[in-house]
Amino acid sequence: MKKPTGDLSRNTAAVADLAAMLKRELTAYSCSSHGGYLDPSDPNMVTANDRLKLVDWCYGIVDHYQYSWETVASAMEMVDRFLSAPSNSTDTARVDDGALRDQSKLQLLTVAALYTSIKINEKVAISSDLFSEMCLRVYSVEEIEDMERTLLCGLSWRCHAPTAQQVGMSVLSLLLPFDVDLPEMTRGFLMDEMKYQTELAVRDYFFSTQRTSTMNVG
Repeated sequence: MKKPTGDLSRNTAAVADLAAMLKRELTAYSCSSHGGYLDPSDPNMVTANDRLKLVDWCYGIVDHYQYSWETVASAMEMVDRFLSAPSNSTDTARVDDGALRDQSKLQLLTVAALYTSIKINEKVAISSDLFSEMCLRVYSVEEIEDMERTLLCGLSWRCHAPTAQQVGMSVLSLLLPFDVDLPEMTRGFLMDEMKYQTELAVRDYFFSTQRTSTMNVG
């Protein structure tokens, strides 16, 4: 009986990775409300444009420190899931309602999520004091750290959700295994385009109302 080739083994691993990510997406990281958490008809509620400005601010921070843009995707996934999920404590409910009606509270929540995401995903973290400085001391160290605890509590400490880019890499590795005769330039272009489109999708509130894996369909 012949042993599986290296390419077959890689494909099998890619299938297993994709299946595991989809399972996590549907279980531990499922969103209770894919209908969205913003109500455009409510004049007292923050808007998708407010969210967009915060995403761009996050991208500016990770660019400055030469971090991965996926770190922003992870941070915004936490923000979106926190605001979409039922509150599991009085503090969570208070922050949830405040962030949906106060731009400053939404910004603090996003700052705390990025602070957390950097600690999780990057080799070198940024201190809460430096984050406070980057926010021009609008938020104190204590406020950022308190919001981080509230965020993590509201998410039941689940902060390793699969990103659209991770799902996309698995899908492309199945569609374009390395035994397929494809110029490296073409393969590289497809990978870069997938990354660009998933990074762009983080800015769009619409995609926060969809399953992460569906960003790679179409």
